[in-house]
Amino acid sequence: MYYPLLLRGRSVLAGKKVLLIDRCQATCEVRAAVLRSHGVEVHTTEEISAARFLWQPNIYDLVMLDVRRYSPGETLEFYEQIKQASPRERVAFLVGPPTYLSLTWPGEVIAEDASSGQWGETVKRLLTAA
Repeated sequence: MYYPLLLRGRSVLAGKKVLLIDRCQATCEVRAAVLRSHGVEVHTTEEISAARFLWQPNIYDLVMLDVRRYSPGETLEFYEQIKQASPRERVAFLVGPPTYLSLTWPGEVIAEDASSGQWGETVKRLLTAA
C-alpha cells in the first residue's frame, strides 16, 4: 500500500504546528484530531480575538480559518494582520463543499456574495491583499 503522508514510518506532517480557528466545536475537534493523528501539533480557538493572542510570526506552519463562521470584516482584519507581520505566512481558508479548503479566497464565495455591500467590499480587499 502507498501512504503519501508517511515517510519511513513517520508522517511528513509530524512536528508541524497549526493554528485552527473554528467556531463550531464539533468540526474543530474532528479537524484537530485528524491533524494530530498525523503528528501535527494543533492549537485551537473558537474566536478570532483569541487567535490574535495565540498567533505570532514564525510560530505556526499553517493558520486554518473557517471563514463561514465569522464576519467578513473580522476575518479580513485578522488576515491582514498576519500578512502585514509575516508576508510569507501560510493561511488556509476552510470554505465548505465542494472545495473545502482554499489557499486563496474562494471564487465561489465571491460569485455568490460579492453583491452584498460590506461583504463585496471585504472580498475586494481580500483579493487585493492576497
